[in-house]
Amino acid sequence: MPPRGRKRAVMDWEDWYLLAAGYFGRHGDLLIPRDYVCPTGEKLGRWIERQRAKYNRVPTISGHLDEWQVECLERIGMVWKLETRRDWDTWLEMLDRYAAEHGDIDVPHSYTVNGSGLGDWLVKQRLRYAAGELAPWAIDELEARGVNWSLRTRPRTWDEWFADAEAYYRAHGDLMVRLDDLTPDGRKLGYWIYRQRDIYMGRKKGLRLTEDQIKRLSGIGMVWDPLTTRADGWEQMYRWVAAYKDAHRKLPVWPRDLKAPDGRSMSGWIRTQRQQLSAGRVPAERAERLAEIGIYPASAAPAGAVTDRPAR
Repeated sequence: MPPRGRKRAVMDWEDWYLLAAGYFGRHGDLLIPRDYVCPTGEKLGRWIERQRAKYNRVPTISGHLDEWQVECLERIGMVWKLETRRDWDTWLEMLDRYAAEHGDIDVPHSYTVNGSGLGDWLVKQRLRYAAGELAPWAIDELEARGVNWSLRTRPRTWDEWFADAEAYYRAHGDLMVRLDDLTPDGRKLGYWIYRQRDIYMGRKKGLRLTEDQIKRLSGIGMVWDPLTTRADGWEQMYRWVAAYKDAHRKLPVWPRDLKAPDGRSMSGWIRTQRQQLSAGRVPAERAERLAEIGIYPASAAPAGAVTDRPAR
């Protein structure tokens, strides 16, 4: 434990990003109040405000965001212009138009109106209702329109799950979903994606995907071959580690809990590559690319190469 009164070490951008990703996972957005402070004391609201100011080139804020930083923040719902937020009555008007067209307000999570996430907004109202944070007048207005506070009263359709997958694809650019990945409102999207792959591969007796379903999933980046999935996962992590090395002039080997944007341990991945290199299990092309960013077999690292532990 650090001595009493010692100031907290300066946090890297990636550390702040992980806090922001955690906020997004709990709240479904990054519309963080300026004075919001994390339970552990970090002033996340001010950090988000600063990232927004850098992106918009506010003259009083120095520095700028790299392209990969912008991409990472947009993946977790960053709003660069706060004037794009809507007021309550505007959301209700969109909800009424949806009801007039569909006969109810069971809006799919990924449903948007002119770029505004109506489905996502309704999910947030359900979460606020469940937490006892929704005002009585707001409850009355939604119940007058027939809101279903819990959509678990009926099985979800394949199209509804596809809408969630499509939203993930728009946010991340792929369907590289982990088995335990959830939608912002807690649905097991990872499990559903894996199940579609099993059905496609014939592992679920009596079940099959239609040609239209296969075509629609393929159109949003579905990877049917698990071996290809692992290869793409390696490629994505390589890009993140290389970007970190380029930005910080060192590999992300310490602290060990440093995470990539998808939650995987960066130091753990590097350690695995070194073990695989030492065992001679890495193809020559990959070994060459790893060497380019300073990852070698532990026994063959050149003098001065970065090790797994920081200097004392």
